[in-house]
Amino acid sequence: MQRRTALALLAIFCLAAMPAAASTFLHMSTRDLVTQADALVRGRVVALESSWSDSGRVIVTDATIEVERTLLGSAPATVTVRTFGGQVDDVIVEAHGFPRFEQDEHVLLYLEADDDGTLRVLGYQQGHFRVVTRLDGVTLAVPMVEDGVRFFTAAGQAGPEPRSVEIGTFVNRVRGLALAAPTALPVAGPAPGSTEQ
Repeated sequence: MQRRTALALLAIFCLAAMPAAASTFLHMSTRDLVTQADALVRGRVVALESSWSDSGRVIVTDATIEVERTLLGSAPATVTVRTFGGQVDDVIVEAHGFPRFEQDEHVLLYLEADDDGTLRVLGYQQGHFRVVTRLDGVTLAVPMVEDGVRFFTAAGQAGPEPRSVEIGTFVNRVRGLALAAPTALPVAGPAPGSTEQ
């Protein structure tokens, strides 16, 4: 909880220091995502449901994910991930910088549990990747960061532009970082050098 409070304070600091021309968030490196996530899962979006929050002030969307593989930590066969934004009746709320899911989308998600146990994507859109197979058969993890969203370090420097990466490279990097971390989560997935599809 202290970790998340510190991250929230850093994010507020960064947002206050940046110009308001674009949506800005605290940058998280792959190492940050790996070491701070409660789980990393690969799966498919099987259901989406938007509703008003308990306060009645914002719309949230619950995405039900059928977990095909857990790469870090542990997760049940199905998880529900909450994000801000969505549509209820004629009211549409667009939450820039927050994950947006699509029905039947194949995803890789870094997850964290909120204080009430609700799961959310760690790092906002930085923790959301779509799994896409190209016509040549190569499967990629594609970052789902939308245009106009920028990430800055606590020092105010722009984070690197996210790039698509071959799925085997993605998994091997995650494994390496997790195994090197002092408080590593349990690691699953193919051995280094493999090409996961």
